[in-house]
Amino acid sequence: MLGSLRMNKHACRLAVLGGLAFLILIPASHRSHAAGLREEAVTYRVQGYELQQRGDKAAALSLYQKASALDPSYPAPHNDMGVLYEEQGRLDEAEHAYRNALAINPNYLEAHANLAMLYERKGDKEKAIYHWLKRYQLGDPYDPWTARAEERLVALGMLKTYPGLKGSLFTRRRVVAQELESHARSLEEFHALTEEHADWP
Repeated sequence: MLGSLRMNKHACRLAVLGGLAFLILIPASHRSHAAGLREEAVTYRVQGYELQQRGDKAAALSLYQKASALDPSYPAPHNDMGVLYEEQGRLDEAEHAYRNALAINPNYLEAHANLAMLYERKGDKEKAIYHWLKRYQLGDPYDPWTARAEERLVALGMLKTYPGLKGSLFTRRRVVAQELESHARSLEEFHALTEEHADWP
C-alpha cells in the first residue's frame, strides 16, 4: 500500500512538472510562431511595395491584405493599403485604412502624415492640423517629415489658432541649425589642427 502511494506521489510530481513544462513551452512556441508570421507578413509587404512601384496595384493590394491578415498587429500594410486607395481616388477607404494603422499603433508616424494630407485634400482643416501636429510632436527633429509637418502647420494657420506653440515649432529648426554650425566649426578646427601638424598620422 505504501509503495503504491509513493508511486502515486511520484506520478503526481511528474504530471505537475510535465504540466508546468507544457505551460512554459507553449508561450515560447507561440512567440516563435508569431515572429514567423511577422517575417512572412513583412515579406508580403515588401513584395507588395515592389509590385506597387511597377504599377501592378491590384496585386500589391492583395499582398498588403495578406500581410495584414497574417499579422493583425502590423500597422504598415494598412498604411500601404491607404496609399493605394488614395491613389485610386477611394478616399473613404484610404481614411479607413490609415485609421486601422493608427488603431494598431497610435504613434505610427506615416499614418498620421498620410491622414493629414488626406484631410487637407478633403478640405477638413481641423483634422489635418490634428494629424500634422501629432506627426510633428512624435517625430524626430532630424526627420525631414517632421520639418514637413511643421511647414504644413504654419501654412494651415495653426500658429494663429494656437499662438503659444510658435516658440516650440521653431525651436527644433534653431537647435538643428545650431548643431550643424557647431559640427562645421569642429570640422574646421580639426582640419586646421591636422594642417598645423602635417606629420600627424
